[in-house]
This record gives sequence, C-alpha cells and structure tokens, in this order.
Amino acid sequence: MGARLHTWGMDLRTRIEAVMAAQPDFTVRNISLKAGLSDSWLHKLLKGDVRSPTLENVEKLAEALDVDPRWLAFGEGDPERFADIGRIVERFSEEQAEMARQMLQVIARTGTTG
Repeated sequence: MGARLHTWGMDLRTRIEAVMAAQPDFTVRNISLKAGLSDSWLHKLLKGDVRSPTLENVEKLAEALDVDPRWLAFGEGDPERFADIGRIVERFSEEQAEMARQMLQVIARTGTTG
C-alpha cells in the first residue's frame, strides 16, 4: 500500500474510502468485481445505507483492497496485509531479523517441516 494511512477514529466506510483514495485504480467497479460483490451494494455501503455488513463481505472487501480484514472491520492493527515474508521482515529490528535468520538456519539444517 505504500503510504501510511492515518485511520484513528475512522469507521469502516471511511477506512474503505481512504484506501480507495490512496490507490487511483481502486474504483467502486474494480473493487466490487474483485470482491465478488455488486456495485450497488458497495455504493450503498459507502453512502452509509448499509449499517451492518457481514464479516464475509468485509473479508471479501479486505481481499480486494489488499488490506488486513481485522483492520478494515474494526480499525485494529495495521492496514497492511502481510502477504509475504519480505514485508514482515522489513518491520523487524536488527535484533529480531538476526533471530529470525538463526531460526531459519536451524530449520534448514534439521529439515524440520513443521
């Protein structure tokens, strides 16, 4: 997502709008198609006419918007979805990164598959 969203005090609708505003190619039509939801439903949600969307629909929207579903639904945590290990490791301190490297080396040596 790149730019950090300041989302303190936002509701679901405002969080969706903030993500869409940060991504020029995110239109109601694009997001609806990606989420498998109707354009009219998303328009109603953004206008405030849908008061209680299902968690299933919020999860679909989160996937389409490439954000964390918990953040989208409740405003908790960070909007960024950790889709790959590289994005997670970028947030580590040097000490945490070194610990992670050591753990991965042990796993690689022992053949542990979990």
